[in-house]
Order: sequence, then structure tokens, then C-alpha cells
Amino acid sequence: MQKQYGITVREALSLDIVNRLKVVAGENGLDRVIKLVNVIEVPDIMDWLIDGEFLLTTGYSFREYPDQMNNLIPRMQQSDSAALGIKTKRYLDEIPREVIESADKYSIPLLEVPYDLSFSEIIAPILGVVFNKQNKILQKLEQAHKKLMDLALNGSPLEELCKETGKLIGNPVAIVDREGNLIVNADCPDQYKFELFFSEGSIEIKKEKLRFGNIKEVKYSLEYASDQHKPLTIKAIRIPIIAAKYEYGHMVAIINNPIFEPDILIMERAATIAALEFTKRKAIFEIEKSYYNDFLEVLLSSDFENSSEIINRGRTFNIDLDQPSSVIIINENSFQDLNVLENYLTMDSQRSKEDLLKAINRYLKLQVSNKMLAGIKGNNIVIIANIDKDKSSTLLKDNVNQLISFLKESRGAGSGLNIGVGSIYSDLHMISRSYEEAREALKVSQLSDYDQVVFFDDLGFYKILSEKNRDELERFVDDLLHPVFEYDRNKKGDLVKTLQTYFATNRNLKLTSSKLYTHYNTVLYRIKKIEELTGYSFDNPESSLNLEIAVNILKLFKNNNT
Repeated sequence: MQKQYGITVREALSLDIVNRLKVVAGENGLDRVIKLVNVIEVPDIMDWLIDGEFLLTTGYSFREYPDQMNNLIPRMQQSDSAALGIKTKRYLDEIPREVIESADKYSIPLLEVPYDLSFSEIIAPILGVVFNKQNKILQKLEQAHKKLMDLALNGSPLEELCKETGKLIGNPVAIVDREGNLIVNADCPDQYKFELFFSEGSIEIKKEKLRFGNIKEVKYSLEYASDQHKPLTIKAIRIPIIAAKYEYGHMVAIINNPIFEPDILIMERAATIAALEFTKRKAIFEIEKSYYNDFLEVLLSSDFENSSEIINRGRTFNIDLDQPSSVIIINENSFQDLNVLENYLTMDSQRSKEDLLKAINRYLKLQVSNKMLAGIKGNNIVIIANIDKDKSSTLLKDNVNQLISFLKESRGAGSGLNIGVGSIYSDLHMISRSYEEAREALKVSQLSDYDQVVFFDDLGFYKILSEKNRDELERFVDDLLHPVFEYDRNKKGDLVKTLQTYFATNRNLKLTSSKLYTHYNTVLYRIKKIEELTGYSFDNPESSLNLEIAVNILKLFKNNNT
């Protein structure tokens, strides 16, 4: 990012009168920017050095403190000062060698001021140019502010805000919201660069955090390459869009042309306007969410007498309650525990639920034939889905799988999701029952080590497991199979795998050996070994049932414990 608030030392030395100053050292720093000029004649000036300052001195205050003068250049480097001018022949016969060497080391321009030249003659032309530049910048900012405010007052879309901001800073601008959606003017010729910038094919080369005033920004350099294209380096600046400590996304500028500090100010003002638009959208979302949630509460509790009235209300929410329906409950691990103090204070859990609900609503808007109603209930997302009578169970599973695929692609969700699905009912009053079934299915889903969708109709004996907690089930399995686990660990055996296959083949030893690619006698030996280790006989119906239940619990956990 280039600085436009001042004049470089090189440019200053081309001005009348100032061109009489002689460069003694620090020539590599002649492109440092002068933002103001100050005369120093006190030794404690080093406590007040600031960015872009051109210091002038006669050396009067350093006569008794030579060490202070030797430390001046390093301190100027730390403060990013512009240059140092020393007038000799009055208090200093010549510039000390140590100061010259230090100026060369830190690339701080060291200028010798002629004895007959007053400091005011140097200050006036430099500050004249600086003030003129600053005045032009202020005019530019004022004009930009007016244009941006006109957009805000006219309720222009974010795409138009990006387009106008891009014109003002001379570089294309886009917005990326917290769900990863790219908002950019349709006519932007550099839209493909934004898409490449946020694509998985981009490799980050450099990332630096910059600060200007109250603005924090991140400057990126990434490289995109594919088999068909030569590597393309993309540079960009990102500024957060924040309101009430809530980050809605980022405003991003692709740097095709030089970018200056005023451009960052313009982007910051544009980001503020974008935050107002996102805040408005959030308010609308909150109102809609309240309506949807209230209607869900009525449906899920069956607290209504007039079914016709509820069906008519449902149509306003784009759901036909005359059709068979099922309840789907989604829980995301990131907001599973609302009792965590940190989550309660930061409301991260609430935001995570809302973000997931927004993603689901985007999916629902894309569906023409599939009608669903989604809302938040407690710690979960609850969806009521209409199902075609002729394709009930198959269609329900397809709809759930399509929704999960969409969430994975659009927001990286899908990992960390547990989903329970209730049965399909034609009776409106049975929606509450489908909800309770979905809750039971969700409990079983959450017992697993991995994300999974559980349909209540498929639970079978797993319905019993939903009444137990994870610790109780693990204890049951360990009590039965601990010696088997130990044997497999110590002997690197396959007893657990054999046991699982044995029950999966309905206790058919021949089929078990075939699936394990193992000799029949080896499988028979393993089965006898399991009986020996556990003390349970497969000929005893109760013992065999307990072992089969333990194996199915392991299948639920997806954990071999070997």
C-alpha cells in the first residue's frame, strides 16, 4: 500500500531552496514520505518522534549530550521518521562520523543544511506541497462519502455498493459474507479473479497484517495455478464488515492498480454501509425466525383445535399440511452445549445455529417441488417436510441426503452434524409424534463417534439404546467383551472382526469364513476362543443375544476397540 499524505524526500529535494540541502548519507531512504516538518533543539525529542517526520536541528541541544545524537537515527528508524537535516558551522563544525554511519545503516536520509539557510525557508515549500496533497485527499474523501451515503439512503443493493467503491479506489471490490457467498457487481470484469482468489486452487504466498488509524486490514498475495493456466498472482486487501461486535463478512479489493491510504478509508466507510445493510437483513431474519418458530411450537405440541386454520397458516409458510409429513431434527456439534460459559457470553452457539438455519433456508428456496418448514427449537434445527404419498420413505431419505450435500458444499457443514428423522404421518395431529420419534433417533445418532443420519423407522432394537447414555452402553460392551479386546490387542488378533461378521451373516460359519477370506476351521477356532474368553456360549440364546447386542453397539459407535 502506498502513502499519499505527504511528499517523498526525493521530491522535496527538487523544490526551490530545499534543493540546496546536501545528501550526506542514507540515500537508500530517499523515498521515505515527509508528512510534517519539526525543529528539534531539546534532547528529549526522541520521546516524541512520529511517523513521517522530517527533523531539522542545529545540534545545539546535543553539544552536552553526544550520546543522545548517536541514538537519534535508530530511534527515528523505530518511529518511521522521514529524514534528518543538520545545520553545521554554528554549533557543530561537522556532522559526526557515527551519525553518518548510522544513517547509512538504517537508510534514514541525512541532509546537511547550508549555514545561511533558515529553517522557515525549508519548512514553507515542503508543508505547502503536503497541505495541498492533504487538501486534495480530503476533497476526494468528501466526494466519496457523499456518493456512498447516497447509495445507503437510496437503499441500493450491495452489488451497487461494490461497483461504486471499486470506481472510487480504482480497483475491483467484492463482498464475501460469513457463509462464503460472493457478492460482486455482475458487470465486474474481474469477477473471475475473486472466484479464483477464494477457490481451493489458490495458494497463499504472503499475508501481512496492516494498521492505518483505527482500521485493521489484511493484505494477501496468493497464487492460483491449474493444468491449463500459467500461475496467476492475485493481490488483495480485506477489511472486516462489523456491527455491534458481529462480523458479517469482509470487503475485498483485488489490487490491479496502486492503492493508497485514502482508498483504505473509502473501503472502511463502504464496509460500514455494508454492515448497515447486513444489520437490516438480520433484523428481518429475526422477525421471520420468530414467526416460523411460533408456528413450529404450535405444530409440534398439537396445541390446536382447528386443523383447517393450521393448514391455511401452513400454506403461508410454503408447506402443505394436507400432505403426509415427517419431522427432521439437526444438531451441530459446535452449538451442542449451551451451558458452556464462554458460548453463553459470546453467543457463538446462537450465531452458529442461525448460520446453519440460513444455509438450510437457502436450500429450501432452491427447492420447487419439495416443501419444507425450518426453524429453531431449543438447541436444534427442526424441519417439517412434506412427502409425496407414492414415494414416501425413499423420497424422504433422498431429501435428507440432498440437504446434507448442500450444507457440505455451501458452508462446510455436514461435518459435525447429527440428524434424527421421524416417521411419516398423514394425520396433522401426528406431527408431534414424528417429532418425538426424531428426538429419539437423534439421541441414537449422537451416541456414535461419527456424524450420521438416523431414521426412526430403521432403529429396530436401537430404540432401546436411546434411553441409555454413552457411558452405560460402553460399560455394557466392556463387561462382555473386555477379554476379547485385550486378546486382539496383545495377539494382534481378529476376534472382534470375526464376531461382527458372524452375527452379520446370521451365525453362518461357512459364510463368515468366506467373507473373511479365512479357513472354516480358523473361524471355528476363533468362535470357541471368544466363548472361552467371555464365558458365554453361543448355544445359549440369552448369552448369544447379549453378545449380538454388544456387537451392534460397537457398530453404532463405529469403533472396533482393538
